[in-house]
Amino acid sequence: MAIQFKEIRQYLARNVRLSICFEDGHYHDYLMVSDIPDEKYDDLYLFGIGTADVEFSRDIYAPPKDMTGVVNSTKDDTNRPALEIVLYDNPRDIERFEEAFLLFKDLKPYLQIGKNFSVNYAIVKREDWSKELFKFSDDISEEYDEMYVYGIGMEDNTDETDPILLDVLKKREIVTSLNKRIVIVVSEKARV
Repeated sequence: MAIQFKEIRQYLARNVRLSICFEDGHYHDYLMVSDIPDEKYDDLYLFGIGTADVEFSRDIYAPPKDMTGVVNSTKDDTNRPALEIVLYDNPRDIERFEEAFLLFKDLKPYLQIGKNFSVNYAIVKREDWSKELFKFSDDISEEYDEMYVYGIGMEDNTDETDPILLDVLKKREIVTSLNKRIVIVVSEKARV
């Protein structure tokens, strides 16, 4: 059984921006998962999870300006890091080990490859909140494979093991997906 959006939605952190991307390249951006209308993407299949810099209006709560005769500029928009969820009409041919709950090994093939896409990963064990960092999804230890996914979000990338990257990020005046990493919380017990 492939992973559909209606399943992955429950694991997405409530406090991260989301970019829902589609096979043809268009996308919809949301400040929070609660902004996505119920059942809107439920029947679409997960193709991948990563990070992206997406455009958000500086004032999302104001009605759009009357654009008649106005040249549009980006001064009212801002790029912000978001969790990117890529959805397709048809499922990928990936074996699923558990159908009732989401195991980490079922999610892992959908994670962006890693550093080439500006993604770093933190795997957090819910039982003791211990954390392990990874630069590439393929490097994530098999010890997590049989654990249940509890949540998916983003946090600031403060990996002291990469001082060059930290120095570059500190000097940047803007926040991009390079400043963030994907956090996957796993647990010994399934989330019910």
